[in-house]
Amino acid sequence: MANIILTGAENSVTAVSNVFIDRYLPEADGEYVKIYLLLWRFYSGHREITVPQLADLLDDTEKDIIRALRYWAKKGLLKLSLDQNKEITGICFLPVEETGGQEQAQEQEQTQTSAAAKPREKVHAPGAAMRRKLAADEEFGQLVYIVGKYLGEPLKSTGSDILGYLYGELKMRSDLLEYLVETCVDAGHKSLHYIEKIALDWHEKGITTVDQAREQDALCRRQYYQVLKAFGLGRRGPAPEEKKQMDVWFYDYGFSLDIVLEACSRTIRSLHEPSFEYAGGILSDWKKKGVRRREDIDELDAAFAREKEAARSRRKDASRTNRFHNFDQVGYDYDAIVKELNG
Repeated sequence: MANIILTGAENSVTAVSNVFIDRYLPEADGEYVKIYLLLWRFYSGHREITVPQLADLLDDTEKDIIRALRYWAKKGLLKLSLDQNKEITGICFLPVEETGGQEQAQEQEQTQTSAAAKPREKVHAPGAAMRRKLAADEEFGQLVYIVGKYLGEPLKSTGSDILGYLYGELKMRSDLLEYLVETCVDAGHKSLHYIEKIALDWHEKGITTVDQAREQDALCRRQYYQVLKAFGLGRRGPAPEEKKQMDVWFYDYGFSLDIVLEACSRTIRSLHEPSFEYAGGILSDWKKKGVRRREDIDELDAAFAREKEAARSRRKDASRTNRFHNFDQVGYDYDAIVKELNG
């Protein structure tokens, strides 16, 4: 493979942003963090590197390295340059922002492709009247303090707004929210936006007590193992990155277990091996096409089969036309044939 050129802002030492450590490191797979830090080391030393070299240094496979690079690119911390063969030829370090670099990476990509800007995710916050009420609510003040302790730092305005919306506007109990934050932090998720997604999912499911939340957690664990079983990986527990991807399928996409298992089944039939990325691609496509029930998938399959049959018919008709033209162009001399038969 070709050498990969590392570019970015001038950097004379191998320094890592505190924002990276506070925001991104807790949620990332340990191997991904090692790869990111090693890239910084090579960039600080103005040295070139290849994917095979990174794999050898960390005793990983090249696929593991590429998967990690794509992960950080998706997070908005790296920008990858590819050649015609889809091989990585350049990596540019993007600024690590307090709110995450993903929006900046998306805006940069959209500017290059002249595509329409994507709407930002809605930020929930309490209304003005609720803000005044929360300011005098001792229970909410205690909740903000406790959540800050769990996260390792006092809540900023955005975090307080998220918590205020869940507690004040959605009427979620403080002990339920405290349990939610505790379980998320224990699982390595310190992002309040992630915690908010779980809370909204609980609210939609009608979960109002800690006991109900514990039952939901048990259900989620069973879902994880069902997915692993479908992939033939049922003898082990899910890795952190696998949990994260499954959370996207169940929480961000809102898919039921039967739909996720169908994506896993199609992955095995296509690749003959498990692949969370491939299954994620299937589910992402179904999400874009509005799939909500198993019947929606059947309708998509039927439409695809009809289009496939129509394309086959068009090719068959074109083939007949070509054979007809070829026959006419043989150019037999029928008069000569008749004379020959008549002697």
